Amino acid sequence: MNTFRKTLTGGLVVLLVAVGFVACDDEFSTVGDEIIENNNFTTNLFADTEIVAYNQRLNPVQTNGLPVYQLGKNVDPVYGTTFASLTVQASLISGTEDPEFGDKSQAEEDEDLTDFEEDETVTEVYLNIPFFSSSSVNDDGETEVVVDSLYGNTEAEFTLSVKELTYFLRAIDENGDPQAYFSDEDYSTFVGQTLYEDTFTINKNQVEVIETDINGATVFDENGDPVIAETLSPRIRVELDPQFFQDRIIDNEGSIKLSNNNIFRAEDLFRGLHITADDAEALMLLDFQNANIEINYIYQKVNTQGNTDPDDDQVEPEKASFSLSLSSANIINTFSTPSFDQDVTSNTNLFLKGGEGAMSIIELFGPDTDNNGVADQLEEIRENGWIINDANLVFYVNNDIQVDAAEDPQRIYLYNMRDNTPLEDYIVDQTVNSSSPSLSKAVHGGILELDEDDKPLRYKIRLTEHINNVIRKDSTNVTLGLVASSDIRVVTSGQLQTGTSEKEFVPTVSNMNPFGTVLHGSTPASPEDKRLKLEIFYSIPESN
Repeated sequence: MNTFRKTLTGGLVVLLVAVGFVACDDEFSTVGDEIIENNNFTTNLFADTEIVAYNQRLNPVQTNGLPVYQLGKNVDPVYGTTFASLTVQASLISGTEDPEFGDKSQAEEDEDLTDFEEDETVTEVYLNIPFFSSSSVNDDGETEVVVDSLYGNTEAEFTLSVKELTYFLRAIDENGDPQAYFSDEDYSTFVGQTLYEDTFTINKNQVEVIETDINGATVFDENGDPVIAETLSPRIRVELDPQFFQDRIIDNEGSIKLSNNNIFRAEDLFRGLHITADDAEALMLLDFQNANIEINYIYQKVNTQGNTDPDDDQVEPEKASFSLSLSSANIINTFSTPSFDQDVTSNTNLFLKGGEGAMSIIELFGPDTDNNGVADQLEEIRENGWIINDANLVFYVNNDIQVDAAEDPQRIYLYNMRDNTPLEDYIVDQTVNSSSPSLSKAVHGGILELDEDDKPLRYKIRLTEHINNVIRKDSTNVTLGLVASSDIRVVTSGQLQTGTSEKEFVPTVSNMNPFGTVLHGSTPASPEDKRLKLEIFYSIPESN
């Protein structure tokens, strides 16, 4: 069991103790904007809520516009093995449209009556894609870096392949909406030149970039040690074919093809990359917000010696760099899960799997037998005049199916399926976890809890505000969706590929999350003590 889970469990204990302390105030309890004197009310627990919970298989999901992208292989003992590849559109970085390489524009060079050419020549090109990592300084003043986005056998070598993308990825669809790309779209046949293909081993350490001189030789300090020009966070950093970028980028200085991003992306010049790691034994979660292609080149620079006499001018080689963005246009994850054969149509258990996986649908308060638009049980509760103090949905992990070797999601996310929006409890919870921001909103919850043996136990989601609105304010008892999640701060939605003109959506946190779990459902087939329940703590006035 990993350190994260142990730390998380400890944090939850502190949180529960704190909440319990506040709840022991014997003078008043606050519920919304109401203040209740406990001496005049009786508090009870209602746990017999009728719940219908069932599963929905997630067909290809939208995998562009994500905060996190996957590359490599994820082995899930319950849901099968998934292979993830990437198709990435390149862009000119804002402010570098119509670039000038060297000191003079191409037009200035062409107009120069001395026939002087800067002769820009690419020396090396690097692909940079960082892992997600954090750093801290220890007691010895040393920087310690922890990579938290690698899973599986990270020591195994694999073949990393980076090829030129020849397919044009449009930004807008035929209806004028942002173009959606899906997880089953294969771009492996739309490739041109191979820019890098070699055996690759994941490096979890910081990358030290060695200083080189104008001839590419290593620069040493007075102690004979190589000079470190720059220290980068852990990442994929490989050298791409320099001649390709000489021909496609540097030699097109002054061309309309580099004048702006609309033309650059549309022209058959350099559309992007197709990246695979098919034989990897690990899954990498990659930070494309900080990914780029770094083009280093030298050019001939005129040194005027500080005066205006052209006879004193000297031509000297100078180093320079130009970068292309890999974050400001389309990035598409393609998933292949050939062994996904889990029967998610069975509703005895709830199956949650990110990506092309599964989600669950929750309907509270049972049937509406009189067809008046309100569930019978909800009508009865409303008539009782309860004041809701607390309400929680408790989901227990079915460890008979979700085996120890499985990687459980950090949390699960419950949302309003009608509007694809968070619940009110999510909105009002302003708690922040500064060390692990993705685990903020801890009161609303949905965070994995462990048992005394450090095994996954349950997820508890507080929905007091939602239930209070439904019972006391006659809000609509909407159908709820439940998905595997990673970073609860992301509340956008991506499309499902439905094959119809009607768009269906699923939360982005599910589309970008590789992991899954199996939870006990609400049917009698689940053990009574593990069965899905809605616990409602309520108060009613005491009779005088």
